[in-house]
Amino acid sequence: MKILKKLSFALITLMLLFSFTAPNGEHVGKWEGEDKGEIGFLTLTEDGYASFEINGQVVGGRSYNIQGVNASMKYTVNNGMSPTGIDFIIIDSDSKEELGRLKGIIKMRSRNKMQMAMTFGGGSGRPTDFSEDAIVFKRVR
Repeated sequence: MKILKKLSFALITLMLLFSFTAPNGEHVGKWEGEDKGEIGFLTLTEDGYASFEINGQVVGGRSYNIQGVNASMKYTVNNGMSPTGIDFIIIDSDSKEELGRLKGIIKMRSRNKMQMAMTFGGGSGRPTDFSEDAIVFKRVR
């Protein structure tokens, strides 16, 4: 009976660990999207960094300055939820503390097309569907 409990605990632990996964290959790349007539880019790197580029201005990545603070932006993908969750995490480069988090959902429409919805405007929740403010991104590379 003890072995069954240990096996169950190990299985549950593994399921939890793998439901919050590091970024995988299907999301990695440079993506182009259009929102309200503006073209922007989203870059998701293999080592977990994310950046947004709009009108030539890049926000995020390994190192950028946000209101006088040296920061970086990482991302995590949660394949254990439906739709798949994505979090963009802003980290203070000096203190390594989390400064903020944008929560979203993504759905791979094909290898080269990804749909995303995000919570903007200070909301702390995560969208549950793609009915509002969803953007379709096309892989650039």
